[in-house]
Amino acid sequence: MKRIALAILFVLVAMNATAADFFSTEKSDDLFTFGVRAGINTSNRTVNKDATGSYNFQSWGTGFTAGVTASLNIRDYLSIEPGLFFESRSGHSTFTSDAIPTAEGLCYVTQSAHRHTYNLIIPVLASIRFNVTKDLRWHVDFGPYVGFTLKSKLENKELLSTRPDLDNEAPFSAKVAPVDFGFKMGTAFELYRKYYVGIHYEAGAVKAYSDQSLGGGMERIYGGRTKAWNFTVGLNF
Repeated sequence: MKRIALAILFVLVAMNATAADFFSTEKSDDLFTFGVRAGINTSNRTVNKDATGSYNFQSWGTGFTAGVTASLNIRDYLSIEPGLFFESRSGHSTFTSDAIPTAEGLCYVTQSAHRHTYNLIIPVLASIRFNVTKDLRWHVDFGPYVGFTLKSKLENKELLSTRPDLDNEAPFSAKVAPVDFGFKMGTAFELYRKYYVGIHYEAGAVKAYSDQSLGGGMERIYGGRTKAWNFTVGLNF
């Protein structure tokens, strides 16, 4: 009986020690650490369904991501991590206008376009760290971000209509909003507290496009949201 009780006590002590190591509340060895990140992203920029006509569709596109991070390590398990990232984003769009009445009858214009933006993204994340093993750490991250559009371009690939003289009247020509705000969340693994691999999602919380004046005090509300997945690798110092 004593042996069984000692075995149970040994297991409980071992489990408690493992849990303490997994979620360590000890003081971090380094108050500040820094990192560099690089990788690819896939993103989308939606448009309100009723903003452009009878049909609009936006596909996900690819781009690249590069940036730096700085971690304020409050405890071994908790860090505040601001970052500065440059992101290239892209995607394809297809729009069809509302019916345009003409002398020959109703006319439709269809536009196929490629969008490309360059953005500066500044996230501030709370990062919870778990010690999976002595050399492997697991991060769970969440926090707000603000984004600034450095450059944007919408290039028409095809513009067709049932009336040749309307071929240059694109159903969609809205400007990308200069500032984006939203939330970034994700997870990452860190090996030897140096090598890093992560995946994060950015969800825009404000409208993605600037409104367009239609004259007579009217505006077209494009709305929409930005969203992106980032896959990065990096080094910590």
